[in-house]
Amino acid sequence: MSRRIPDGAYCLFRHPVEGSRDGRVLLVEEESLVDPDHGGRYTVKVYRSERVASDDGEWRHTEIRLEPDTDASGYQPIVLREMPEEAIRVIAELIEVLPS
Repeated sequence: MSRRIPDGAYCLFRHPVEGSRDGRVLLVEEESLVDPDHGGRYTVKVYRSERVASDDGEWRHTEIRLEPDTDASGYQPIVLREMPEEAIRVIAELIEVLPS
């Protein structure tokens, strides 16, 4: 069971996602991704990232973690390392879970 999104809930998302993504609940697409929880290349997870500055002053991600927001056992984060930022597409940010 998700702490923020109960099974079968309707949610409101906002696009585009502006500012820092870290710690936000996001709908993400990654073409080579197969979400281990439900399959497919789309997932709703908590976004965490580590970045470093390169020699030219540009920031690049060394790791992006898409973490499940659940109390249930058996769910693992999706970890993406050493990849360009455009390798994943952030579709939208979770704004609200609607009452059922």
